Amino acid sequence: MSLAVYRRVLARRGVPAVILIGLFARIPITAAPVVLTLHVVLDLGHGYGLAGLLGAAFAVGAAVGAPLVGRAVDRVGLRPVVVVTTVASTAFWAVAPHLQYSTLLPAALVAGVLSLPVFSVTRQALAALLTPEQRRPGFSLDSMAVELSFAVGPAAGIALYTATTAVTTLTAIAGLVLAAGAALFVLNPPVRDAELTRELTRTVAEGERAERPRLRNWLTRPVAALLLVTAAATVTVSGTDTALSAVMTSWNAVPHLGLVFVIWCFASLAGGFVFGALQRRPSPLVVLLLLAVTALPVSLAGSWPALALLIVPTGLFCAPLMAGTAEALTHATPASARGLVLGVHASALTLGDAVGAPLTGVAVDAFGAQWGFATIGLAGLALAALALVVGGWRVPAAAALPPAASSSSPEIAALSH
Repeated sequence: MSLAVYRRVLARRGVPAVILIGLFARIPITAAPVVLTLHVVLDLGHGYGLAGLLGAAFAVGAAVGAPLVGRAVDRVGLRPVVVVTTVASTAFWAVAPHLQYSTLLPAALVAGVLSLPVFSVTRQALAALLTPEQRRPGFSLDSMAVELSFAVGPAAGIALYTATTAVTTLTAIAGLVLAAGAALFVLNPPVRDAELTRELTRTVAEGERAERPRLRNWLTRPVAALLLVTAAATVTVSGTDTALSAVMTSWNAVPHLGLVFVIWCFASLAGGFVFGALQRRPSPLVVLLLLAVTALPVSLAGSWPALALLIVPTGLFCAPLMAGTAEALTHATPASARGLVLGVHASALTLGDAVGAPLTGVAVDAFGAQWGFATIGLAGLALAALALVVGGWRVPAAAALPPAASSSSPEIAALSH
């Protein structure tokens, strides 16, 4: 393990700005769902079922829209896409507290399709700014930033909502989304790496038409298996979220729930930090198996302090799995389709998130609160097995690179394509 890789990554021009904008742009995005749920239940007077349906509508829209928005970035560049999605997202969050539920539901679906693509664009920019050997620590830093956003965003949203009103809170979210979009527009990070840019320039100069990679050329069985592992990542993470809440509620230990979540998030941060500094790259499938296996013993916890300790090993593999799948995809697919590929990656994460919570909730309702963790572990193992079958017993991992390789060597430039 070498911490020097982080210094080299952060020394690359533009990388610190991309990571910081990604961190702050995600805070309102992570705060919005919980605030919207509280608004539906407390202000509009509906139940949690309809609140969940609203969240599902936004998630489905985001899952559908991410590949479309990613492809648009590939075709027309970042700035036009940022303008359209920023305007659409800002408008939705500004008007959301003034809409009745019957109008809010379809609006959420459309807003999901046109949501600001912070998650995929940040990773696409990092892939363009970094050499192949630097993407693992770069994506690990990005995954750690995601963890910080999820630690800050929902708590800040709830605090502002309880202190003010839904109108004030959702308007603040709209303002922050507008600021995030404006920052992305001004920064305008590259979304194509240097080698691809030179190739496109040469093609245009010679009067040729650049061929777009066809879906069947990169969506191979191994890549489909990697996307399944990606979805499994958020199935387990969102399921853990639900299981933690259910178990702590059953023990009347809700006042300690925030502390347990903080411990879980910091374990993920630590895991992401170590993963990014490793010289040998573990396969995302191996990381998924470790995440699933470590979730099983959490069912044995008999008190909240024991739960807080047992959740640490599970947390260690959360950020590494998110970073590992994104890195492996950039190596297994062509750079010219990277926006579309990372959009599909974002869709897989969103769909997994939408499946994990209800799956765990059904198990909790049927068998008891602590069965939630067993369900998470078994689901992760089942999805890992399915990924092996789908991929023909092969799941792509990042290309192996020598630890001392120079970032400017022609071999590394070639490996990026």
